[in-house]
Amino acid sequence: MTSRFKLFIFLIIGLLVSVVTASCVTMDSQAKLHSGFSVASEVLPSCDEPLFASKGSVEVADLSAAQKSSGLNPDSIAFLNWNLYKGDGDDWQRDLNNFAGDHDVLTIQEAFLDEELGNLLIAHALGWKMNTAFHLNGTAAGVMTAASSDAIRSCGFLTTEPIIRIPKSTLVSYYRIDGLEQNLLVANIHGINFTLGMGSYQQQLDDLYAAVKDHKGPMIVAGDFNSWSDERMLAVTRLMDNLSLNALSYEVNNKTHVFDHAIDHVFYRQLEPIEKKVWQVTSSDHNPISVRFRLVDASSKQTVASSDIN
Repeated sequence: MTSRFKLFIFLIIGLLVSVVTASCVTMDSQAKLHSGFSVASEVLPSCDEPLFASKGSVEVADLSAAQKSSGLNPDSIAFLNWNLYKGDGDDWQRDLNNFAGDHDVLTIQEAFLDEELGNLLIAHALGWKMNTAFHLNGTAAGVMTAASSDAIRSCGFLTTEPIIRIPKSTLVSYYRIDGLEQNLLVANIHGINFTLGMGSYQQQLDDLYAAVKDHKGPMIVAGDFNSWSDERMLAVTRLMDNLSLNALSYEVNNKTHVFDHAIDHVFYRQLEPIEKKVWQVTSSDHNPISVRFRLVDASSKQTVASSDIN
């Protein structure tokens, strides 16, 4: 089967899915933020305006008492990236419960903010921010970043799928690191999927670059990039290079692949991975990526492992 024919079938499936779900989906004109387990939402701040000074930090005096006392450990930041498949997979609660207990920061795509997910995160004392892409049968769905430390600030944006017209969301959050002035930036992206060309996909990556380019501190950019073609992966690689990000390498690459391309990625800078694993699960159509980082000096030289972008 040729790649062009595979793409045609892929787009047809996407259109069928959109027809089935369209009657159940409602959308907002602006990106909406859920913070903690709350039915209420508010307009998510745009990333157009810089949240902090160019040094990438916020003054301690500006923080709440909770934020001042609960930064991330610079010697051990356990990170997980996972597309949760809107909780449609079997035993996702069991798997997420295990992951939530072992990780400090989780970037989740296709999060479905029902009571079950909210209570699970509460049980692990994880706070979260969520950029709602749409509501499915009245329940918010989008990208969520959960962490053991409160986010100092968050911003984000929506990108509408050109064919199925359902948005994908991107969320940028900042976290304190104990003993340091600089903050950790964590960007969580769900890449648009069903397009015939590269224009909309490239624009989403350009918007992400604009949102994070002024941050001078450590950074993690992760998510389901839907990088299922050579052209898409080349665009992701350019983004990675422009932000001086590093990629992870694996002796055995169990990451989820579409058309022989990995679609989930974790990129980083000013951090050193000390443990990494891709978990094979049946509770989602994506395998979660787990990394334990420690902070390194910004002047340290790190090598991009290009083998990860296959």
